[in-house]
Amino acid sequence: MRRIAFLLAVALALAAPQARCAGIPEPAPGGVAGLEERLTVGLRVRAPRDVAFCENVVRLAREGRLPVKLVDSAYLWAVQRGRKYPFPAFEYVIRLQAARLGVDLETPAKP
Repeated sequence: MRRIAFLLAVALALAAPQARCAGIPEPAPGGVAGLEERLTVGLRVRAPRDVAFCENVVRLAREGRLPVKLVDSAYLWAVQRGRKYPFPAFEYVIRLQAARLGVDLETPAKP
């Protein structure tokens, strides 16, 4: 049942028009340029481990191993949930979706 609710939420996030939330940066049209800033600011990331996770997700998106559209939809879904700290929801969704695509998120960004 939880999986169905999750899949429904992701489907709604993909189908819903982009919500304009106060104080949350909007996605750059079709690019990865502002993705890192959008994730760190919009998800209210503070812990170094969480910042490193976002940097890794951005790196994988730039390399084309993780679709930018998938990252955007996970971001929007996590932010639209209305929680004070949306990062854990984002991390959960990205890990599930990356596992489905066969992408390893545990590999840290190269120095």
